[in-house]
Formats: sequence, structure tokens, C-alpha cells
Amino acid sequence: MYADEVSRLARLERQVAFLYRHFGLDPQLADAFPGAANMPPEFTQALQQHNLIAAIKIYREVTGAGLAEAKDAVERIARSV
Repeated sequence: MYADEVSRLARLERQVAFLYRHFGLDPQLADAFPGAANMPPEFTQALQQHNLIAAIKIYREVTGAGLAEAKDAVERIARSV
């Protein structure tokens, strides 16, 4: 990797870290499950507040999953964070 690429990558990583802090998001949620990046901030907030019912509702709205599938997925995500 060239020096300018390393510099650009470092700058991008700082910007992403800033955005996570600014929006109060947990960066580890991005790795918690595939598609975490597609979830709205309200999903993260619901998980942080241990409001699984709200998180399940949001998960269903975003993914179109059924109730049982969404419940299992959200519970799995909640255990991993």
C-alpha cells in the first residue's frame, strides 16, 4: 500500500469512528450479524436499552422476517453485544 493510501485509509477510519460516537452507535454491532449496517439507529438504541420488543419490531419492519425468526435473530444479536 502506498503512503497516500495509508493516509487516506487512516483518515477514513477516523471519520467513521467520529460518526459512531456522534450518533451514539456501538461499532461492534456492525460485526454482530450480517446486515447490521442496514438497521436504523433506533434498532441500536432499542438493544442498548434492552428493549427487545422494540428491536424485534424494527427488525421485522426492515427485513420482512416473521415474528419467530425476528425474535431468534434479535435475541442472538443481544447476546453477542
